Amino acid sequence: MAPVSYEQRFMDQYSNVMRLYFNQVSNGNNAPRPYGSFYSTVDQTNPVANAVNKMTVNRTTDAFNVSVGAINSRIYVAEEAIYNIQFSAQVDKTVAGVDVMYIWLMINGVNVPHSATKINIQGNAEAEVAAWNFVVPLAENDYFELAWSSPETRMFLSEEPATGSIPEIPSVILTVTWVSNVSV
Repeated sequence: MAPVSYEQRFMDQYSNVMRLYFNQVSNGNNAPRPYGSFYSTVDQTNPVANAVNKMTVNRTTDAFNVSVGAINSRIYVAEEAIYNIQFSAQVDKTVAGVDVMYIWLMINGVNVPHSATKINIQGNAEAEVAAWNFVVPLAENDYFELAWSSPETRMFLSEEPATGSIPEIPSVILTVTWVSNVSV
């Protein structure tokens, strides 16, 4: 309780408490948040019809508290939080006609309900880009994977080398950003 009349000791103590509080707020707001930017420089094939394939990455652009696991389809987070997972994959095939591919999110090896999307790819060598994002809560040391499947074995995720002034096209580009703390 504050004294009725001014006391230097009380004001010093009050000022110190306020300084500590605002330092914590400032440090929390300015602390680095987890993020990661990854990509793949290789084609990713579909060797078995209707099998579950996992998108892999083999390069890290930059990351903090988000990392690629020993199995390079698994992306781990070091902090519990809500994350935005964004990706793009260049989908191609080597056969005419219309074929389908399904893409979905898995967390800790389990399919995330209602996360699948079906895309149709038409024509031979007619690359399409599948790109979307998921906002999900993840616990410390959780991992996620992007899974895909197609009944067509000639469907694949395609990378392309640089041509002239155009840089390389990765088969997969993946970014992970911290959105907020998990609300309890």
